[in-house]
Amino acid sequence: MKNTNKHAMEFVDLVVNSQHAVALTGAGISTESGIPDYRSPGTGLWANVDMSVVSLEGFLRDPSKYYSYAIELYPIRSAAKPNPAHYLLGLLERRGFLSGVVTQNVDGLHQDAGSENVYELHGSLRQAVCLDCNLLFPMEKVMQRAISGENPPLCEQCKGVLKPNAIFFGEALPQIPWKESVKLCEQADLLIVIGSSLQVSPANLLPDIALRNGASLVICNIQPTPFDADAKLIVDEKVGEFASVATKMFDKEIEDKDS
Repeated sequence: MKNTNKHAMEFVDLVVNSQHAVALTGAGISTESGIPDYRSPGTGLWANVDMSVVSLEGFLRDPSKYYSYAIELYPIRSAAKPNPAHYLLGLLERRGFLSGVVTQNVDGLHQDAGSENVYELHGSLRQAVCLDCNLLFPMEKVMQRAISGENPPLCEQCKGVLKPNAIFFGEALPQIPWKESVKLCEQADLLIVIGSSLQVSPANLLPDIALRNGASLVICNIQPTPFDADAKLIVDEKVGEFASVATKMFDKEIEDKDS
């Protein structure tokens, strides 16, 4: 707890003295919400699943394989709720200390926690898109159809195959979120990385963009990252526990300033 308090005090000081803080989040921010990450040895999703299931080529070849995989994970994903780290970022945005959240995640938990300026680099599992007519559907309803035996679910309008509106391997990133994320990091004076190993391109280019434009870097991640040597603060603790302490300190800091 001693390290947590020290880290939280340093974190709050950096945030309240910044003018344009930006957050970059990865799978590690959602593991404490019950969603497995992808690369942890033994427990990561890619340790137990054939990655071709979530490639565009594999999906087009046999979409039913993806939905069988998604049905297994559905109880976990549907039960997931934001944890203190998601809520901390929502609070910082509401209080004017955070310009936006760039996320590699597709779970929508940032929005559930109150973040509004969210740039989803890898799309979202909250919607499905028809591959023929581009009509969008709520993913929850699509999954219920798959669970009921319609595998793969088809578009109600044109009978095209419905695909999650998330980026699969072999697909290009959506350009608008990426361009906005680059712009945010160019303007940032503080970049807060939470739950990302900073191994996946092109998101791992963003810290370098921020650093080249004079930003300070905070990294909250259990595992080391390639940018640790450039960080002003490294928090190698569980992000939810750290965020709970940081939230209390942030509230006290603002209360003291307002009084």
